[in-house]
Amino acid sequence: MSTPTRALLMAAIMLGSTLFLIAPQAEAQTAVVAYSISFSAANIEVDVRPGASGVGCLELLISNEGTANIDVDVAMSGGGVTISPGAVSVTLSAGASIPIPVCAVAATRSNYKIVQVTALASGRESNTQQGQVNKNGGFTVSIQQYARLSIRADQPFQRVGPGKQFPISFTVINYGNYVDTILLEVLNQEDLEEAGFIVALSQPQIEIDSQGEMVVMISLQTPRGTVIGWFNEYHTVIMKASTTLAGETEARSVTSTLWVRGVFVPGFESAFSLLALAFVAITLSRVKRDDE
Repeated sequence: MSTPTRALLMAAIMLGSTLFLIAPQAEAQTAVVAYSISFSAANIEVDVRPGASGVGCLELLISNEGTANIDVDVAMSGGGVTISPGAVSVTLSAGASIPIPVCAVAATRSNYKIVQVTALASGRESNTQQGQVNKNGGFTVSIQQYARLSIRADQPFQRVGPGKQFPISFTVINYGNYVDTILLEVLNQEDLEEAGFIVALSQPQIEIDSQGEMVVMISLQTPRGTVIGWFNEYHTVIMKASTTLAGETEARSVTSTLWVRGVFVPGFESAFSLLALAFVAITLSRVKRDDE
């Protein structure tokens, strides 16, 4: 073989080796890991009132935007709620995508709040497990506020005389999951006033924290006659508590029974007081003389 021919042959072998070495590198450069994660909603609401599911769901979409097959791991967490599933792992071919249902689960009667859920993703080329790319995303979970009230009569039954002024109390309890502004009213106030009662509600509106309670007072005066008369009547006081929370209709009422019994003598209270004072004065005077 002549020298020029040998030189050409060696040059061809070296060029082929160089192309062979360069070709895989070029392929590796094109196998870039590119993907995205997104959620179908920025916020989901969860109803946690008694009897509700306490679950809200959306979709996580993972899309492969590159030319390589990739493995993607996603971990999700949020304080105060359980994310199900909390972690997912998928393998996607070039250009493929997959939707994954994701739910937030909250305990019944959970307090009203907004929770931030964070998603952390890690993607790698499937064959080599190299070229790791990290992504993050998330959404918020709103634990819905609900109203739940209770009211009780602290004196469910009592006997009073005619023409007497006295207080009656009711206890209102907020079993809702957030502070509530509550309206109060005596449902049969007009009927009581027509029967001769004087009714005065101390607070027509109150604010109570979740799981808190408050005592509400009503000042009552039983009917007073204009002439000597005998009273033996039963009356009821119906007290109602209603939430002001928008979209809620929660309201509770309770009844307290009054037995108005006795003789009413116009002006008797003042005359009796004067007689009592006179009796005390006479008694003290006699005791003093006996001591001397």
